[in-house]
Amino acid sequence: MTTLLIRIRGTVGLKKEVKDTFLMLRLKKSHWATLLPETPVYEGMIKKVKDFSIYGKISNALIEELLGKRLKMKNGKPASNELIKKAINAIKAGKLLKDVESIDPVLRLAPPIKGFKGGIKKTVKQGGVLGKHDSIDEIAKKMM
Repeated sequence: MTTLLIRIRGTVGLKKEVKDTFLMLRLKKSHWATLLPETPVYEGMIKKVKDFSIYGKISNALIEELLGKRLKMKNGKPASNELIKKAINAIKAGKLLKDVESIDPVLRLAPPIKGFKGGIKKTVKQGGVLGKHDSIDEIAKKMM
């Protein structure tokens, strides 16, 4: 399975460790997302940034839809159908988007339609949106 990680909060007031982790994940701005394989290294990174982002397991159908709409090349132009298929196959094989040549590994999303329910300063258990979601597909669809 693949994990979708979406940065929600900005840069003000973050500790250096958290900022560095976001930079390693290439998530420099809010509403940027990346697809990560389930390995212990990335699980540790997700655990470090969980209070400032949304994450969860994403379905294969939504991976195809998300990459079809939001995947860009490094020069900023939309990716061709061939590159999208290569990226989908790489993700299903457990690789990262950066492993596919000439593709930008960051997916830039829009703020969600009708906003986040419960606010961006609370975790899921407190009624907000931060942390692990079982319904990450619904949030990602709102942000495409």
